[in-house]
Parts: sequence; structure tokens; C-alpha cells
Amino acid sequence: MYDASFLRNKLLNGVAIVEKIKDTRTPFCRPPLPHEESAGVHPGILSLMKQCWAEEPSERPSFMEVAKTLKTINKGKSVIVHISCV
Repeated sequence: MYDASFLRNKLLNGVAIVEKIKDTRTPFCRPPLPHEESAGVHPGILSLMKQCWAEEPSERPSFMEVAKTLKTINKGKSVIVHISCV
């Protein structure tokens, strides 16, 4: 059985989530990206991530475009991508 304070905290957390979704200043559920120079991340990877996170689905690259970009980043070596449903 839950006490009143637990339920109140759960409700407030739910309200906070809804407010975060409504806030259009920043995309919801997107982790901050590192600066490639400081993190050693290939700039092409960061660019690809940003494209994949486009809010408008039609602006996101297709799976074939992702594979092609990864192959280019990997200097022409084939890219094996495993897809698993979690």
C-alpha cells in the first residue's frame, strides 16, 4: 500500500514530465551532445545523430542513408548493423 506522500510525489513527477513535453524550447528525451573536439567524437557521427533525432519523421534519414553515412565515416569499410528489439 502506498502512503499519501508517495502518491503525491508520483503525481508531481507526472506533471513535471507533461510540462517538459509541452516545453518546445528543447527537444524532449534528447541527451546533450558532446563537442566533437573535446570528446573525440567524429563530426559525421554527431551530424548523423542530429539528423536521426529530427522532430519531423520525414526529415530523418532512411536506414540505407544511415548505413551509407556510416560506411563513409568508416572509410569505405562495410558496416554491419545489428538490429534488436528491446
